[in-house]
Amino acid sequence: MSDTRKLSNDEVSALLDGLNDGVLDVESGILPEKNYKKFIFGADDTGLLGDLYTLRLINERVARQLRSVLLPMLRFAPRISASAPDIQKFEDYLVNLDPFLSLTVARAETLKGSILVSMPARLVSILVNSFFGGRGDSPITKTNEFTPTEDRMIQIVIDGALKTLDDGWREIFPVSFEFSSSEMNPAFLSFVEGADQVVTCPFTIQLPFAAAVQIDVLYPYAMLKAIAPLLRSKTQRVEADRNDKFWSEHLEEALMDIQLSVAPRIAEPSMSLVELLKLSVGTVVEIPAFNEIFLHVEGQPIFTGTIGERDGKMAVSLT
Repeated sequence: MSDTRKLSNDEVSALLDGLNDGVLDVESGILPEKNYKKFIFGADDTGLLGDLYTLRLINERVARQLRSVLLPMLRFAPRISASAPDIQKFEDYLVNLDPFLSLTVARAETLKGSILVSMPARLVSILVNSFFGGRGDSPITKTNEFTPTEDRMIQIVIDGALKTLDDGWREIFPVSFEFSSSEMNPAFLSFVEGADQVVTCPFTIQLPFAAAVQIDVLYPYAMLKAIAPLLRSKTQRVEADRNDKFWSEHLEEALMDIQLSVAPRIAEPSMSLVELLKLSVGTVVEIPAFNEIFLHVEGQPIFTGTIGERDGKMAVSLT
């Protein structure tokens, strides 16, 4: 049995004095042939999220649905591809941004954080030009703010993008993204600190009449840490409370069309082997009917009833 005796105050004081005087070697437990690395508790470990396999699946779903969002403005379904997510510092991401663009912050309550949707001004100009009958490749007017028409176009795209994000995340984690604020100048953006890490998800839009444009969705790294096991998982879970109305209706219709055999069992006569051997053509066998019969469905007794007559035909009344 192990000794559970606690150290006395004098023994504790002696240990502390030995550490302070150098009599006790504080590194005596470290093996000299091993290499040790310092670990700072609370530091962001980018390996925690793994290869972001699940997030890449979400982005692929979002890219497919984002086509229908841009279709009414572009008047054709663009080709949209989702690039691999990238983890970087937010200040490094801001370095490559244009000084004038559409930046939208959306709140994600269940994830206890916010996301950032970045849309270049060139895409806004292309959408407006195409919507009003142009080819979409007109030069961009250098301004410091969007026109009311461009603001409305941005609102339509952002509302559609947030809805596609809701749908993309639904299979993995129940989350709803709600518009919080917007900005046109990155210098005035209130999102995360510059030194904080973010997960950048680029969506490249291919256009036949102009160079490709890109929409970025940024997730704070700290926000995704809470669901790191889900993002590393190679398998997906389906919410038990999710109801696919289209599938359930078609399944119900298919079930209702199944043909089943229904047979009332009105009697079960019995006879001995001797009587059975005496049977011949013309022999009359008395079959006493049940007062209450069973109605069998596919061979299984489901209902009970009584024999009667209706419209000159034998019928069974369910009881």
